Amino acid sequence: MIRHPLPWYRKGQLFLVHRLSSPVQRFFTRFPQWEYGLSRPEISQIECPHGPLVGKRAVHLSDLHLDRYQPRHDVALTCIAAMRPDWIFVTGDLLNVPDGLPHVFRFLSALRELAPVYLTLGNHDHFSGVPVHLFSEMADRHKIHLLMNQAVFVPAGSGELAIVGVDDPCLHRADLRCIPSKPDGRFTILLAHAPNVIDYLGEAHAVDLVLCGHSHGGQWRIPYIRPFWLPYGCHGRVSGLSHHKGFRLYVNRGLGWSILPIRWRCAPEIVVIDWIADRPRDNPHPA
Repeated sequence: MIRHPLPWYRKGQLFLVHRLSSPVQRFFTRFPQWEYGLSRPEISQIECPHGPLVGKRAVHLSDLHLDRYQPRHDVALTCIAAMRPDWIFVTGDLLNVPDGLPHVFRFLSALRELAPVYLTLGNHDHFSGVPVHLFSEMADRHKIHLLMNQAVFVPAGSGELAIVGVDDPCLHRADLRCIPSKPDGRFTILLAHAPNVIDYLGEAHAVDLVLCGHSHGGQWRIPYIRPFWLPYGCHGRVSGLSHHKGFRLYVNRGLGWSILPIRWRCAPEIVVIDWIADRPRDNPHPA
């Protein structure tokens, strides 16, 4: 697991926030007409140079918070279908309350019809009251890969894709020992809910791209001002692509909402990952 256990006061704080917000979440999910800024996701793109996987494509989603299926979820499915992905990655916070379980798996099953789906759990999933074994059983039933500190290897093109999924780093449940070594031709993606996972990566971890969510991009954004509140586990990382200690990290703004069904200047996001040919290295000794 992550080296230091989550302090009791921090765990209590996260649990209390979830318990206080759940009744509000239940209330607003009954009135989808009150949602604002959630109807159309923005599409972001990442290019990953790696010759053996040229032409392959993945889609990354996060923070569904899907307690009741809405028409906007069909809009997202239509967008993703048009992208024709080879794989779909979902990095946690699937739901908030047990009532959401059939709704979220309705959405995940529809994703599974488009491409293989690999997912991890987030802090809201652990506090939702849904036992982890039930998430696992539902995932198995729908032929979805739930990765709990596990790695799977997918042959692709002339190489191999390693998909590593760790349990929520925000709750210090991630066990980085599941990250495999990297032989030639392998591209390794690390799926984790909270961006703080990158603070625990070191030279021994052969990871090419880290995909996270958790921040909602701030959810409410005032121009020229950084979000005034981010959940624990973001460590100031709001959204988009960044580099840290030689690792590439992408923080997805997510599809859902928390506390209030409003996204202000912070649209929901679908991330497309395309593998391209290796870029030529600069020649330090030109002729």
